[in-house]
Amino acid sequence: MPRHTHTVKRGENRAVAEEEITELELQMVTYEEKALENNEYTGFKFPQILHFPVPNKVVEMEAIDENPFSSKKSAFFMKRRIGRPEPEDEEEERQDESSDDSESGTEEEKRDQQDWHFWECFYFAFRQLLFSRTWILLLQFAAANYFGDRLRTDGFNLADRIIEPGKSVLGDLVVRRALLGLRRWDAQQFLFVADNHYIFEHSLAFFPGYPEVINIFRIGIHEYMKGSLGWSFPPWVITGILSVAVNLFFFHAAGLALFMAVTMMTRNVKQALLAVSIFAYNPASIFFTSAYSESVGVVYFKPLTILFQLFFALTITGFNFMLYAVRATSYSQRVIGTLSGTVIFGLSAVVRSNGLLNVIFVVWYWAAILLWEPEKPVPDCHLMIESLAGSKNDRYRREGQARLRAFERKRKQTRKVFRWTDPRFSRCSLVFITLVFIVIVSIASFGPYVFMSNSAAEEFCEATPRQKELVATVKKQIRMSPKIITIADAWEKAAWCRKPKLFGIVRQYYGEIQAKYWNVGLFGYWRIKKIPCFLMMLPAAILTVLAIISAWVHVFETKRWNNIWVLLIRSDHLLHLAPQAIIMLCTAVFVINAEVFTRLIFSSSPLLYIFIAQYIDKLTQGNTMGNRLWHYTSSPGILPFFVFRRVWEEGWKGKALYIYILGYFIFGTMAHAAWLPFT
Repeated sequence: MPRHTHTVKRGENRAVAEEEITELELQMVTYEEKALENNEYTGFKFPQILHFPVPNKVVEMEAIDENPFSSKKSAFFMKRRIGRPEPEDEEEERQDESSDDSESGTEEEKRDQQDWHFWECFYFAFRQLLFSRTWILLLQFAAANYFGDRLRTDGFNLADRIIEPGKSVLGDLVVRRALLGLRRWDAQQFLFVADNHYIFEHSLAFFPGYPEVINIFRIGIHEYMKGSLGWSFPPWVITGILSVAVNLFFFHAAGLALFMAVTMMTRNVKQALLAVSIFAYNPASIFFTSAYSESVGVVYFKPLTILFQLFFALTITGFNFMLYAVRATSYSQRVIGTLSGTVIFGLSAVVRSNGLLNVIFVVWYWAAILLWEPEKPVPDCHLMIESLAGSKNDRYRREGQARLRAFERKRKQTRKVFRWTDPRFSRCSLVFITLVFIVIVSIASFGPYVFMSNSAAEEFCEATPRQKELVATVKKQIRMSPKIITIADAWEKAAWCRKPKLFGIVRQYYGEIQAKYWNVGLFGYWRIKKIPCFLMMLPAAILTVLAIISAWVHVFETKRWNNIWVLLIRSDHLLHLAPQAIIMLCTAVFVINAEVFTRLIFSSSPLLYIFIAQYIDKLTQGNTMGNRLWHYTSSPGILPFFVFRRVWEEGWKGKALYIYILGYFIFGTMAHAAWLPFT
């Protein structure tokens, strides 16, 4: 009888332990798991996208693992013999590594077999960026000096026309010869503004971020040389050299920031390295080195400079701050990180008008921060542990231990809970906090643009006598059309100077100037003679559409995340990059000059870089020659890391991709330097 009672009690303990672990497992069920278990999935349905997620929690993957460069995660970083099969499990891989260690070889061979590390990948990416600039400088020099001004149009070139040859040997050799191809098209506008500020109305279309950075450095160098040496170079010489030097420096900073952002978004270091290489040799690469605002941005508070960064680096750095903030466990770290990203995104609007579109990312990531909260850890399964410890049933112990290990692995995952449907959080408090942050975010996002816009407009419309004298000096050097509005007669001739501010806050002039001088407006560029310009932007437009479709399929068909609230917190997808790309594509087709779309899309978002990198990554899996990073470490660094052979053999798609990227990189650079319409 006592034995029977003990058996019954043991069975009851097992039942209670099973009930406990089952209940805890149900607490950890996430939205993603339920979505993938749905066998009746019928595709994307718009009404479902606004439904609150059930279950109201998601799994948050780590941004970067402890060692993402380990061969255990990606054999791409490990040197192995060609043709050797990949290990199928951890046990086989450990045996494989031990056999590799026992093999004899030189120190160099042993070093090649070790895992890669963060700084090694950084250095590899840096080499790609460095040698791509070497090619750019060589190509622009050859084209600019061969063609000269024979193909020049009637575009603005006042920055070169007011230069007097023979005044400076360094200027004649470096600025007017070696860097001549980097002073074409809109570069003339930026260089002229850097030296002379806004004395022409059409110059206001070129935001002051980049020119002010050059101007501040130029003044600093000029004053230092005057004080130390007693002489200095002419202003246009320093401006010409700085316009390239600043771009070169921050181009590399942008590329390395892109490496970090892509690693966090894709969790794939190989794709990050491919994305950086594509960025280094991208079709609009010439604009990242010439005197264009794809380069530098600044917020200029007279006479204090607060921050300067690359335009593309501003966007990518903003992504880095936002992605880190989303994963932070401390609420203060999340808020500070997101505020920092908001300010950086806001600074991009000082450089280019399309920087205002970054408000999409600001709203997106702030919604993720406010609506999702890290979940408290799930308790341990104590009853199951006690039940297994006291059980003598081997089968029960094996099955229980296996279930317990799976439970522990899942328990250690970071999960986040949707605040709006969680009873622990107050909806009233959430609404109040959201309203407060809307005010803060609006100031941080639009404040730099409003200050920049008003400062430039006031400088032009309310010019000082000294600025008006500058116009007279320029008129003595060159002949100007009487139709050109300058600061000398701005108040009388520029109607927008007398208009009230929009909402009493910001001056309205940008759209009017764009329409007046460049025919920017709805269908304003739809002319038969502009068909070549639309053909020029066609490859970039096709890639953008394909990238958007790919992001859509990945989210709504592969992952089945038919919920906008879940997409906010899941950063391992590209769909949040799609709205900005769609707006820019539609604007390029229907409103602005179509040919500028290539440089706009490649300087505004990592979308195309990641899409192309993922396409190449899929074609270069396995252990065959050309699919390992160590195959490129010993190769000439002057060649781009595109894993040529496998992609080229893919068919017409792979060939078309290489022809487009390298064709635009080579011939686009030379066309731009020769005054051909590659702008």
